[in-house]
Amino acid sequence: MFRFRHPCPGFVRLLPWAVLFLGGDGLAEESRLRSYLERHCLECHDDQSAKGGLDLTAVAFDLGDPAIRERWIRIHDRVEHGEMPPRQEDLPKREREALLSVLGGAIRVVDAAEVRSQGRGPMRRLNRDEYQENLRVVLDLPALDIRDRLPEDRESHHFNKTAAVLDLSRVQLEAYLDAAEAALHAALASGVAPPPVTRYRALATKLFQDAGTFGNREAMFYAKDSKAIDLSGGQLAEIRKTDTHDPEVEMALFRSAHWPYYGYPHGFVATRTGEYRVRFAARAVAQLPGYTLKPASAPVPMTFRARRPSGPDVSGDVRATGGIIDIAPEPAEYETTIFLRVGETFEYSLLGLPVPLARNVNGGPPTYRYPPLPEEGQPGVAFRWIELDGPLSSESWPPPSHRVLFDDLPIRPAPTGSDWPVEVLTDEPEREAARLLRRFVDRAARQPVSDDDLAHYEHLVRDRLAGGSGFVAAMMSGYQAFLSSGHFLFLPEPTGPEDVYAVASRLSHFLTNSRPDESLMALAQSGRLADLAVLRAEADRLIAAPGFDRFVRNFTDYWLGLRQVRRDDPDVRLYPEYRFDDYLVESMEGETRAFFAAMIRENRPARQFIESDFVFANDRLARHYGLEPLKGSALRPVAVPPGHVRGGLLTQAAILKVTANGTNSSPVVRGAWVMERLIGRPPPPPPASVPAAEPDIRGARTIREILDLHTKQQSCAACHAYFDPVGLALENFDILGGWRERYRGLEEGDPVTGIDRAGHDFAYTLAAPVEASGQLVDGRSFRDIREMKSLLAADPRQLGRNLLHQFVVYATGTPVRFSDRPEIEAVLDTCAANGYRAGDLLRGLVVSRIFLGQNGAGEP
Repeated sequence: MFRFRHPCPGFVRLLPWAVLFLGGDGLAEESRLRSYLERHCLECHDDQSAKGGLDLTAVAFDLGDPAIRERWIRIHDRVEHGEMPPRQEDLPKREREALLSVLGGAIRVVDAAEVRSQGRGPMRRLNRDEYQENLRVVLDLPALDIRDRLPEDRESHHFNKTAAVLDLSRVQLEAYLDAAEAALHAALASGVAPPPVTRYRALATKLFQDAGTFGNREAMFYAKDSKAIDLSGGQLAEIRKTDTHDPEVEMALFRSAHWPYYGYPHGFVATRTGEYRVRFAARAVAQLPGYTLKPASAPVPMTFRARRPSGPDVSGDVRATGGIIDIAPEPAEYETTIFLRVGETFEYSLLGLPVPLARNVNGGPPTYRYPPLPEEGQPGVAFRWIELDGPLSSESWPPPSHRVLFDDLPIRPAPTGSDWPVEVLTDEPEREAARLLRRFVDRAARQPVSDDDLAHYEHLVRDRLAGGSGFVAAMMSGYQAFLSSGHFLFLPEPTGPEDVYAVASRLSHFLTNSRPDESLMALAQSGRLADLAVLRAEADRLIAAPGFDRFVRNFTDYWLGLRQVRRDDPDVRLYPEYRFDDYLVESMEGETRAFFAAMIRENRPARQFIESDFVFANDRLARHYGLEPLKGSALRPVAVPPGHVRGGLLTQAAILKVTANGTNSSPVVRGAWVMERLIGRPPPPPPASVPAAEPDIRGARTIREILDLHTKQQSCAACHAYFDPVGLALENFDILGGWRERYRGLEEGDPVTGIDRAGHDFAYTLAAPVEASGQLVDGRSFRDIREMKSLLAADPRQLGRNLLHQFVVYATGTPVRFSDRPEIEAVLDTCAANGYRAGDLLRGLVVSRIFLGQNGAGEP
């Protein structure tokens, strides 16, 4: 029998807040709140029961304490969502609404008062991506690469833009000083004249290091008139020695770049860091038996990889550069620009082809086996010649980056032993120093810097000059100090729409991950940005501009976890078809980014995040998704046939990969991820004492059977009911989002054998059939993923609400506060009639008080 032993001591502290919120009715309402909790909550959450670890008699009601307030917010939300008490009849609707009104009102009053006195959140530091982008613009160095000199930023609420964890330690400040110094070195002219340009040209017999490569002759050979020619290593060396290359010969390549491999041209290494222009002649071919060639039936995608010329044992950084190029079956010339560092070369990286690996057959020496040729021939690329010029220099000299620092002052070579490559000449160093510093600060600062603030940097430069430092060194110390100061490192919280510089910075770092451009700064300087119509138009302009791609990449990297899409390699025992298929993974990642960008730019309804009638696909994804064949690597919108399982984020391969590991999928992980990231209903953390449910890769038991055992404990079942059904509906998708009707195993089931893309034998089994039906916690049932998507998409307001919450954290650096919730609902109200369209939600946030600051009037 339930007996109330003692009231919560914290209830006494409710009274002042209740009186503040409810005026003279505060005492009565406080009594009602205590009564609600006694009748409906304490039976499970007193000091004796404390189910789920919650003892309400021990929770104080000091809402001025942020930690305590956050706990009461969680209680409020679980009651609001019907999770507490678990049986709806235990708390009738009217009493639930009354409880939420009293508790929510008290929390809202305290939270709003804190916002008015302290702001929504702390001033936010630039993260390392934003810092690099700011430097690129300020110094006019679009390829500047200093990001990895800075410590990785911490994450909170899924993003690396959350102000509470973007602190500035001594170590970080030293790293910013180091990064600023490196950037200034890169901006200064490297000499009094442009660096010499390297020109390299090679015909086919100079395009590869050797006469063959790993994977036997099928992987690479030289050909003439579409037939392989016999060419030994010695013969190839003689051709190179005598420079008797045959212009009719082609180098035919039929493998992707992966260790062991060194497919780079003979005799080229970059002597200077910079961008290089590459031109080459090539055609897409198909290899037939007998090492003969015919035109391929479709383009073959490729890119280049920058690396050091270290043979098959790769050392140092290896990275794709130059973008993806589709090589057509007809002979043609191609051009791209690649970025190389000193000491690097470049290699050919064909995408989606076999990657032969050594086998030790019966314990013997390593041997290679190229996979069997497809019936229509093995696709590849035949190269005829290649040309390279670089590093590419500015059309004027000194380059624009140098002029940012020293305007048009004359230069001469620096003396031996100088830290800088040139000297800047002036007869009036102090006067020029003051002029250049003010000029630089006006360019670099995102809001006006007063003369008093500038004086600190002027003193630093004058002290260096007086101490005997050269003019360049003295100026660089001032520039470095400013680029590492609070003026440059921090984004202030706007105080209202009239705080135009802070609003401009917030808008640009939200939508472009960088500083305001000239147009946006001009509107801030004129004060016109305070006009909400002008602000909305600027948001539209930035969404349509190329810089919006940085927002798309960074936002999806963190909200959807795309930065982890390469985290787990597929288990080749179970999924041999995915071995080394980097082209598929890259296409998957690109699809989700393109889809998200289209949702914003095309202003599509929020329900399409879950259920859309289109996907973005290329040749590889069309095969993966079972769509009509496509040609080329370019991602494009493709209508999905009626009744198809694809469409929306849930069934995109990238999402399905980041919610699985390389061996198996977990309905628990996938379901919890969907409910938190896409629906906005995060489950509580699992009890520490309960082990995870691990699938049986032998194939003996299905994951549904394992989950049934796992959730026999009532404490587990109550929470799992919220997300397990969603995850089970996704069980028809494997670890890379491929469709499956049956699970795979290694012991039980029907055997499947073959040879994979590495030339290795594989054998797995097809085990029990997938059962993807289920019932959501609210009682609605579904038979498969199609029906489950329709159920989740039926609440577009919650989908829009969740998206707004993600936007708020990303844009302001502070998650939605309790007192922000009415504003969120007001934005949703204005978007309701049009289906909560993604672009409308974003624009609604930009003109809201949450974005503009609490002291001003925003919309709605």
